[in-house]
Amino acid sequence: MKQSIKRISAVLAMAMALSAFSAFSVFAEGESTAPASVPSTSVPSTSVASAGVTTLADDESNSTTDPAPSAYVAGYTVSKVDGLDNFWDWDERFDVNLTIYDPQNVVTMVRLVNTAIFSGDNYGTTDLTPSPADGSGNRTVTLKEVTYHGGGNTMEIQLSSNDGGVSTTSITIAQCMDVNPNPPEATPTPAPAPTEKPEYDYPKILVKDFSFGGNSVEAGKEFTLQLTLFTTSGNANLQDVMVGLNFGELKGVSLASGSMNTYVGEMAPNTTKTISYKMITDATIEPGAISINVNLTSKNGEAATAPISIPVTQPERFDITNMEAPETIMMGEEGYLSVTFVNKGKSAINNLSAEIQGDNLANPGQSQFLGNIAAGTENSVDFSVMAAAEGTINGKVILSYEDAKGEVKTLEKEFSCTVEPMMDMGIDPMDPGMMDPTMTETTPGMPIWGWVLIVVGVAAVVVVVVVVVKKKQKAKKLAQLEDEDEDI
Repeated sequence: MKQSIKRISAVLAMAMALSAFSAFSVFAEGESTAPASVPSTSVPSTSVASAGVTTLADDESNSTTDPAPSAYVAGYTVSKVDGLDNFWDWDERFDVNLTIYDPQNVVTMVRLVNTAIFSGDNYGTTDLTPSPADGSGNRTVTLKEVTYHGGGNTMEIQLSSNDGGVSTTSITIAQCMDVNPNPPEATPTPAPAPTEKPEYDYPKILVKDFSFGGNSVEAGKEFTLQLTLFTTSGNANLQDVMVGLNFGELKGVSLASGSMNTYVGEMAPNTTKTISYKMITDATIEPGAISINVNLTSKNGEAATAPISIPVTQPERFDITNMEAPETIMMGEEGYLSVTFVNKGKSAINNLSAEIQGDNLANPGQSQFLGNIAAGTENSVDFSVMAAAEGTINGKVILSYEDAKGEVKTLEKEFSCTVEPMMDMGIDPMDPGMMDPTMTETTPGMPIWGWVLIVVGVAAVVVVVVVVVKKKQKAKKLAQLEDEDEDI
């Protein structure tokens, strides 16, 4: 379509040029009419340019009444060298055949003036044909391989005469198609830069601190868990902050009231907020540490999880259940004191030791290390008691131990004992007056060592009876304690 338009435009231009050329004669500059001998300059099947004519005289001021005939370009034809058709496109080469009106043969050289529109061999041509004998005065010359560069269609020609004069004339080449075959690409209009959204630096949220009312939580009791939230530095606020507790597979702990999820709302950078939860542990929970995950979320910040750990202890139920102490002893006699204790709790009692203290003790400062007492077990400790003087022994047994938290505690049990003087038989075994004269004689009967054996045997029987009775009493009390535990 574009090529067809080009060709139509060229044909119209040629037709207009022919019409103009046929309507007006070409005259030398400064003359009103052409010489009578000049024939028509129209060329069949070619376009004729309207030439601007310049006289060849050096001194234009020397005008005469009858000036010499002038030389000028009367017409032209073009023939392609490497063009595709008869239209002269950009960067194509054509031969330009010029018709020079020069009846007196004064023109010695024709030269193409190189311009931005046309270029070629501009050293000049001397192959001008002589003026024909018919008197027409038309000479011809060919400008070889002229290249068209576009930007117009005006060609400049220089005519040199035999008297040294030079004239420049211009002709319009109608066959030129001033259309750039490789038009420069239009510079695309840059798209407007997108409006940059401000970059927000949202803070992070974390659990800065937490508390639960002490160093540990006692099983079976309520406690308040307080969480202190903290936001790091940034340039924007966190929106719709939420805090949630996650117990996972943990058993034995729950909320006493409220919800596990708490809405905090908006938090600015570098701020703190405190939230609370009412919680409770089961009475049967094993002592140790419970782990809870705190989930932190917001609308425009990063989600985070903060684990916390809470120690749980069972209530202590360590006690002295019985003490057996002599009510009366005699001076010089050794009595025995027994203390029974039991651990009813669910945590072990560690590093248990027992000590006896008191006034009027002949052997004070007795101490025994008993070690660890497991949960649900009973044991006892025995001490010997001797008086330092007659009167009363006031003393106590002290049990020292460490509970499940590592804290040192003590249990005390007091006792008292009356100390009586040694029994006086009223007989001095060394008094000779007490000797019966008749005892000097040997009388038959049981020897003294026999009586000693009898006394020892009776004492052994008494000790066995006392031990058996004590064991039965201990077994009975232990059964009662177990019944009490079941009732609890």
